[in-house]
Amino acid sequence: KEVNDSIMITIGTGIGGGIIINKKIYNGFNHIGGELGHIVIVAGGEKCGCGRKGCWEAYGSATALIRQTKAAIEANPDSELAKLVDGDVSKVNGKTAFDAMRAGCPVGTAVVEKYVEYFSTGITNIINIFQPEKLVIGGGVSKAGEILFDYIRPAYEKYVFHGCKDAKLALATLGN
Repeated sequence: KEVNDSIMITIGTGIGGGIIINKKIYNGFNHIGGELGHIVIVAGGEKCGCGRKGCWEAYGSATALIRQTKAAIEANPDSELAKLVDGDVSKVNGKTAFDAMRAGCPVGTAVVEKYVEYFSTGITNIINIFQPEKLVIGGGVSKAGEILFDYIRPAYEKYVFHGCKDAKLALATLGN
């Protein structure tokens, strides 16, 4: 409410975005502006649902986090991460790796750290491009709360251009 320029990122099945410039929603000329999840963060990377390779959504969405968690369980079947789901990768959700990290599991921690590195890459790109006063994060993964920001802030401090570092990061207050 209190800002003129802001960006909203939603982390769910994909990565959604909303852009407010001068207190007005930016739609683009064709009314689909704000497809922020489809900026490329890994050239030639994993295939995205849109058909391109290396999109932020392919690495930073809840779907990507679940895929990364399942791969870690399959590679580390004796880990605490695997025990959280009784070794059954069909039970993995967007919270599983965060729950394992909170329990002190190094495999879960590694999944979260890598995931947040990808997510932070997208966020810093968005901040560097738009220089919003505020960037708000919502969607299912945002329920991780301050733990998510504990990992995002160092990347923010390291990779956001000097003049953009005044952008405030916040969790969505209206929930999912």
